Amino acid sequence: MELAAARLMKPLLNEGELSVGVNVNVNHLAATLNDEVVTAVATYKGIEGKLHAFDVALFDRGGKAGAGTHTRAIIKTKRLLEGAESRTSSN
Repeated sequence: MELAAARLMKPLLNEGELSVGVNVNVNHLAATLNDEVVTAVATYKGIEGKLHAFDVALFDRGGKAGAGTHTRAIIKTKRLLEGAESRTSSN
């Protein structure tokens, strides 16, 4: 479901930017078998401040198996990598 939302964000990105997940709130509505084909759907709801909001859902051949909300932010790729490096090298 996050990947579906991330793909919707691509047209909003400038060179050197990427979108990162900030929050995921999903309800599991039904069990899905391990080898079941699923479809994840994200619907863009808008932006509030720096956060882009989505409704997300997961479907299998039996119907809706999960649903919820997801938020993403656009950040500079360099900033993300520097922050990750700093966090992991300080331990």
